[in-house]
Amino acid sequence: MPAHSSHLLQPLDVGCFSLLKRAYGRLIEDKMRLGFNHIDKFDFLEAYPQARTAIFSADNIKSGFSATGLIPLNPDQVLSQLNIQLKTPTPPGS
Repeated sequence: MPAHSSHLLQPLDVGCFSLLKRAYGRLIEDKMRLGFNHIDKFDFLEAYPQARTAIFSADNIKSGFSATGLIPLNPDQVLSQLNIQLKTPTPPGS
């Protein structure tokens, strides 16, 4: 896998973890609006399972594989996300 490409090619990064980050962030923002200015581990342990339950569904996991072009396999979609220019090697001199 090319360097710095896991966020494009790994299905859970694409389909779940980014959504989980946003859902957790919204829950924490809601607490901040209620006057919380410090989130401790107990607040985390309350918010994280709510966000995880909302996001980790079979549909989101399947959409991650589809969005990365892995299932069904679509090599053109995978390669288009990488910004790699394929080069034909120069034949050695004789």
